[in-house]
Amino acid sequence: MIGHDVFLPTSLLVLCVGITVMLAATAWRRSTSRSFLTGMGTLLLALVFVGHHTGIAPDNGDSLFIQDQWANYTAILIMFSSMCILLMSWRNDANDRTTSLVDEYPLLCMLGTLGALTMVFSANYMPFFLGLEILGVSLMGLVTFRHRPAIQGYEAAMKYLILSGMSSAILLFGIGLAYGVTGSLRFMPPITIGNISPALPVAATIMILVGMFFKLSAVPFHMWLLDVMEGAPVPVAAFLAVVSKIAIFSSLVRYFGTGNQSPFLNDILYIVIILTIMGGNLLALRQTSLTRLLACSSITHVGYLLIAFLCPGRLQSGAITIYLLAYTASTLGVFATMSAFATSDGPDGTVIAQWKGLFFTRPFLASSMSLMLLSLAGIPPGIGFFAKFEIAATGVEYQRNLLLGALIIGSIIGLYYYLNIIRVMMSAPSLPSASLNRHIRPELMALVIVLTVIVVIGGLFPARALHPLLPVSAIPSDTETEMTMR
Repeated sequence: MIGHDVFLPTSLLVLCVGITVMLAATAWRRSTSRSFLTGMGTLLLALVFVGHHTGIAPDNGDSLFIQDQWANYTAILIMFSSMCILLMSWRNDANDRTTSLVDEYPLLCMLGTLGALTMVFSANYMPFFLGLEILGVSLMGLVTFRHRPAIQGYEAAMKYLILSGMSSAILLFGIGLAYGVTGSLRFMPPITIGNISPALPVAATIMILVGMFFKLSAVPFHMWLLDVMEGAPVPVAAFLAVVSKIAIFSSLVRYFGTGNQSPFLNDILYIVIILTIMGGNLLALRQTSLTRLLACSSITHVGYLLIAFLCPGRLQSGAITIYLLAYTASTLGVFATMSAFATSDGPDGTVIAQWKGLFFTRPFLASSMSLMLLSLAGIPPGIGFFAKFEIAATGVEYQRNLLLGALIIGSIIGLYYYLNIIRVMMSAPSLPSASLNRHIRPELMALVIVLTVIVVIGGLFPARALHPLLPVSAIPSDTETEMTMR
């Protein structure tokens, strides 16, 4: 019991201490710059201690947390993404009304990161659900940090509150059923014990899956994402599209394992994957807002990731790890470029038409944006090409022809709306002299350069990201699986 009580990934401990220091410093004297610096320092320190933990995990598996290569990898992605988002939020221009932030903003970012990391390291329902709610409550507060117009941020936060609360209730009900069936809070699909009806574990599994699909914004549970991301500030939209998705997908892989799924789960996932890929791409065709288009893109990439999740085999682990890296770097790159494009007295970059003629006025930003979009579309030389190729390879290896067809059709549709943005940037500007003297803040310039290098280097040397990092199957044996899902 002593080992059970004290086993804790050091990164979680560092984040908890850092957040406590931020709270105490805010109570003593308010300083937004100090809060941002403390948050960045805490995330850097947590990254250093990613592979460490306190105590010893019990041999019987009854630990609240688990620390393996999969948890460490996704934790690194989450903390790196949070650092990028803090940099996007950092404003040196006091005249920028849209970002007159207070100490609570970096504090909520850190709390959201803590919730995401708690989910990633969870081996028990209790820390998983606690982390999920910490992340959700933090996002509700972050979405309201919109000043132009403020009402849009409040509306987005209200939508997120209602739909997130509903999905959490469904998820919690499923967890309760799973505990009633197994008498255990281990983070794994329920297995029937004794004379309990086999319908109960199936119902519990479906409810937990539905709750996760809501958080992932998989179709048909996607209706909230577009409005919430549009109403949120650009860095918060990036947090929604990257950090929360990584945390939920990591938990999904941890919960269901990486082996063959039961027949009824296969059928559900087949339908959801096809709807997610096609629905996200078709919705993106109608968008004139870049933020809403990126929300649709996020939905689509969830569908691509679920293809690899449903296709266990030799290529599955490498496909998922490289795709998560490609999606993270490319999506953050787009949002970082949007932040660098925005000014206090001009366009904020959230509308596609505002990017017209950018190759003539700001060629560096236009080139970086083009590279990120090509990577998301799966076109060389970005890392996204190899990531999508690996996803397709898993489908070929497992002969998922229907899913491969959806991936090909979705990728073709995606080419249109990604390349359309590049076409707009290559069009002649309406006012050739406009925007020539805009100053890009140095931290945003550095961030865009770093993300561009990651995308290019990952595209040139993709083998570095192809590592078998996935957790072992959460279900002990095929016999128990049949007992559970019969």
